[in-house]
Amino acid sequence: MATIPQRRVLAAAPTALIVGIVGAVTACSDESSTLSLDVALDSLSVESFLVHQAMLSSDAMGGRRPGTAGYDAAAAYLIEEARASGLEPGGEDGTYLQPIDFRTSRVDPSSVVFSVGGQTLVAEADFAVSPRVLTTDTDLRAPLVFAGFGISAPELGYDDFASIDVAGKLVVVVPGAPDAFGSLERTVLSSSKVRDAELRSRGAAGVVMIQSVPVGGRLASRPRTGYVPPDGEPAEELAASLRVSRRVASTWMANAGRDFDDALSRLRAGEPVSMELGVEGVLTARFVHDTFESANVAALLQGVDPALADEYLVVTAHLDHLGTGAPLAGDSIYNGTLDNASGSAAILTLAETLTRMEPPDRSILFLWVTAEESGMLGSEYFARFPTVAGRVIANQNMDGVMGMIAAATDILAFGYEHSNLSEAVDFAVERAGTPVSPDPTPEENLFIRSDQYAFVRQGIPAIWVQAGRTSVDPSIDAQSELDRWIVERYHKPTDDLDQPMDLAGVRVELENNLLVAHFIANEMEAIRWDTESFLYRLRPGG
Repeated sequence: MATIPQRRVLAAAPTALIVGIVGAVTACSDESSTLSLDVALDSLSVESFLVHQAMLSSDAMGGRRPGTAGYDAAAAYLIEEARASGLEPGGEDGTYLQPIDFRTSRVDPSSVVFSVGGQTLVAEADFAVSPRVLTTDTDLRAPLVFAGFGISAPELGYDDFASIDVAGKLVVVVPGAPDAFGSLERTVLSSSKVRDAELRSRGAAGVVMIQSVPVGGRLASRPRTGYVPPDGEPAEELAASLRVSRRVASTWMANAGRDFDDALSRLRAGEPVSMELGVEGVLTARFVHDTFESANVAALLQGVDPALADEYLVVTAHLDHLGTGAPLAGDSIYNGTLDNASGSAAILTLAETLTRMEPPDRSILFLWVTAEESGMLGSEYFARFPTVAGRVIANQNMDGVMGMIAAATDILAFGYEHSNLSEAVDFAVERAGTPVSPDPTPEENLFIRSDQYAFVRQGIPAIWVQAGRTSVDPSIDAQSELDRWIVERYHKPTDDLDQPMDLAGVRVELENNLLVAHFIANEMEAIRWDTESFLYRLRPGG
């Protein structure tokens, strides 16, 4: 059982600890005998995890921002360790890499002109343009229509598009969803990714989001980063995206004979309000692009069952973090030790252990993704354009080894209720003796806020297992410790090696994730969605 003093000793001398355990890790890696599952669990090396985490989050990696030498150094370290463990290349062209071309786009303020019904609006006061990544300019003339929240959910008894055709039009929408929607449905359907995908599928020219807060300022000028699809692949971007003030939109609707406040009340009550606005919008904008390349790192443990080897479990963790930025107490390196050097080190540690067991029936691809902090871009790219020729049947994600904060007697399994991957979690519970607790903060919808969601949107079941919030030490409130960590360290230079780490908590999280991966790869029959799950509808063609 980990104690507070043990955690503090580790935080006080990470460098000495690393030096002292490198030899032990090397010795462990020399063992060549095939491990049973029980022995593999016992041999899981927290020391190896710590070495990998320390290397990935050292100052030398510079915060692992995609497109920097620090990120590339972290990727090179993973490749070296994966190769040494016997993992095969799982990237493109026989390598361990899946290169991705990225663009960061900014609006050229001097280029922007937007007029509606012959009236020129004032940039930053009446409207703001969101940068486009896949084009250098927008010259658009299109009719305006109002389409409520921009949501089509007939299975929930609601469809903003039932009475209106938005093809070739600028679609004006309000943020949010009907009040009766559940938290998950509201969060998913009101997200820009899902809303814009719906509009693209209907041929819309662009989207105009109504904002009650000022449309100008920092958010209006914020750059946008996205990836460039491979040649010949379709773009997933509307030609235009704008934000307009509520005052301006209210005028448009009044001129079309509809009171905005009344329409909003009806929408919130679940009554769709869609209408032609009877005016044409003309938009001109230019965008300035900076380009960079980053890569996912992919390492393969080949399956051996002839009937299952072409099915892939993809085990993910995001490698990237924020790089360097505003200093805090003189420290400008955002090391991202917990977020997410810990997850990256964890899946490498799992890979090292699994390679010493009997080869799995299904293939396992270990995937360290880039650009999660920019909107889960690396995982989305892989999920859309996988490097493997077979079928990706499941994703297991690790984003932050939360057991580092406080060892827990339970686990959380985000995604448990959405597919039969719950069987793998149940197996882990039985073997490790750590029960599954309900999500303590369901309103935060964490399952759709990390890389597993990119797989879910492609119709691939996913699971994310982490330490629960019931502390082994009754004097510690694990949820309060996590909340404090978020305030003091999340996306700050203080998420570094000089923080307490509960080694017992790390071990429990590693054990449960090893058990889940083993069961998915070797014991499960068909992996399938719960077809009643709301997330099942997000699959392509769903």
